[in-house]
Parts: sequence; C-alpha cells; structure tokens
Amino acid sequence: MNAYKMKTELFFGFRAVEHLSEMPYRNLLIITDGFLESSGALAKLVQHLPAGARYETYSNVRPDPSQELVDEGAAVLTRVRPDLLVAFGGGSCIDAAKAMLLSACEGGMERPYFLAVPTTAGTGSEVTNFAVVTRGSDKVVLIDDFLAPDGALLEADFTRTVPPAVTADTGMDVLTHALEAYVSSTATSFTDAMAVKALRIVCADLPVAFRDGMAMRSRTRMIEASCIAGIAFTNAGLGINHSLAHALGGRFHVAHGRLNAVLLPYVVRFHLGRSDCREAYGRLAVELGMADADELLARICALRADLGIENSLSELGRIDAARFEAELSAIAEAAQHDRCTPTNPCAVSKQDLVNILRDAFAGR
Repeated sequence: MNAYKMKTELFFGFRAVEHLSEMPYRNLLIITDGFLESSGALAKLVQHLPAGARYETYSNVRPDPSQELVDEGAAVLTRVRPDLLVAFGGGSCIDAAKAMLLSACEGGMERPYFLAVPTTAGTGSEVTNFAVVTRGSDKVVLIDDFLAPDGALLEADFTRTVPPAVTADTGMDVLTHALEAYVSSTATSFTDAMAVKALRIVCADLPVAFRDGMAMRSRTRMIEASCIAGIAFTNAGLGINHSLAHALGGRFHVAHGRLNAVLLPYVVRFHLGRSDCREAYGRLAVELGMADADELLARICALRADLGIENSLSELGRIDAARFEAELSAIAEAAQHDRCTPTNPCAVSKQDLVNILRDAFAGR
C-alpha cells in the first residue's frame, strides 16, 4: 500500500460546481438517491451541466447499497453508455456508482469519465480506491485502483442542509479515517502529513459545523478534510475500527460513521495497552499539540460527547443484546477477515476483537 495511488483530478474552491459546465461531455448518467432528487439538490447540480448535454438519472441508491442494487444500476449504466458518469451524494451513492462501474466495465462497456460530487463530509470516497457493498448480512470491502474516480468536485454548498446528526456521524468518519491512516502499519511521512492536517481541521471545525449548518467556512474545511483523509487512507490503509464497523453495520444497519464514533475510544484504548502500538498514538498526540496518547483518547471522548454521540453500542437502541451475543463470534470473525484489518498497527486475534466488542457494547 505504500505506492502513491492518488489519480483523481480535484475541483474545489469558490463555486467549484461551475467547473462542471466546462467539461466536454454530452451523454451523462447521474447516480444519486431519492432524497437528493426530491429535495432540489439534484436540480442545483443539473443547472451546471455542459450546454447541450443530455442526461439520465438513476436515483434508487439507498444506505448500505446491496449487491442487487449494484446489479440493477450496472444494467442502467450499460444501457446508457455515458461518456460522463456522475456520482452525486454521500458515501453510499459514490460507493454504489464505483461498484456499478466496475461491473459494467467487466461486462465489456468502455469506461466513461467518472466524476464524484460528495454531498457529505464524509467518507472521502470521491478520491479513494475503496467501495463497500452489502452482500447478505456482510459488508464487503472492494479495493481496486479502477474504483478511484477520475475527478472529484468539492462543493461545500451541497452539504449546507445536512442535519446535525449526519454532520456528526460523517465528521467522525473523517476523524477515524485520518487517525487509522496515521497509526497504520504502512503509513508514510506523506500519509502522516495528510492525516494530521485532516485531524486538525476536524478538531477545529466539526463542532462549529455541527452547531451551525450555515457556517460555510467550517463546512468548506470539513469537505476538504474528508478528501484529504481519503487520500491518506487510500495510501496507508485503515484498521480494525473500520473492520468492526463494517461487520456490525451489515447486521444491525446503524450508520457507518456513528458506529466508528462509538467504537473508536475502545479501539484506541486496546491499542494503548499494546507497547508495539502506543508509540504511534503518542507521536500523533504531539503533532496535535497534546501531551501524550492518553490526552488524545480523552479528547476523542470529549468531542464525541460534544456531538451527542452515544458512549456504547447498547445505547444506540438498534442492537438487541441477545442477538448481539449470539452473533458476536461471527461479527468478530468477519472483522478479522475484513480488508481493513491487515494494515492495523498490530496483529489482532479473534478474541481481541470479541473483547473490544463486549467492552463497546457494555460501555466499560
């Protein structure tokens, strides 16, 4: 994972969306969801399409996109055969579009220019070679350079109406991406620099954006931090925080960012108890102006509380205790084999993951 993989052209800054009208494409397919279509957000995007362009919309994307949804969208993509594919939405929309594109091109379709326009800050999916698809009760992580979009358009105005809870969830996803990239076993000086920058922005601007959705400077900085963290983890990898969130999310259908946020203190505490992991967290704490790794953990917990995020999995109200215990072994096993686990800062056993899950459920 140490080879630099970033290949995505970035469009950002004031009125970034106007770059869309300058693109030389005329046959478009837009992948989005029903809310963005009905809320008027899609109409704001469409008014900036290139003059004379025709477009179709596939708006059936739902959270945790299933393989069946991917197959349906790939069929639409194959029929339309666009020269520009636009993924407009949060991580689910962009991940679904990636998987649809991979499937259609494996079937013989020529690859169009692929533009991702995120509406949350967020997954960073607009610049990553990762996608997550739900197959049955499992979230399957796809990692392939083919999945990376050709362009990413960062327009903070599209995040303006994101509600506070979603702002919190997606912002904590950014924090988790950056933190896991920094402590990854394959981190480099370059990914460290990007991870630290993203974390500094999150610490300063996520609480502001959470309290005031119209604070556009903080909204802009958060969508940039999401992208920066995405570049960092594409090149450094992630760790067991994401592996556990994937395994839980596929079964209990809790928002991915919320699961990351609830799990994070328990995962960090586990790593701080390991001498082969603690040093990386200590270095990160110093980079962020903190005394040591223990202060870093305390700051994560304080930020989570400021955002109104639950302290334990049981407090989410979506995870039945009996079912959780019955499926605990399978959840841990799925996390152990998740594609994010190999770059965790240290090797983990299935029992380690069971222990972390039990602590996170009980809040201890």
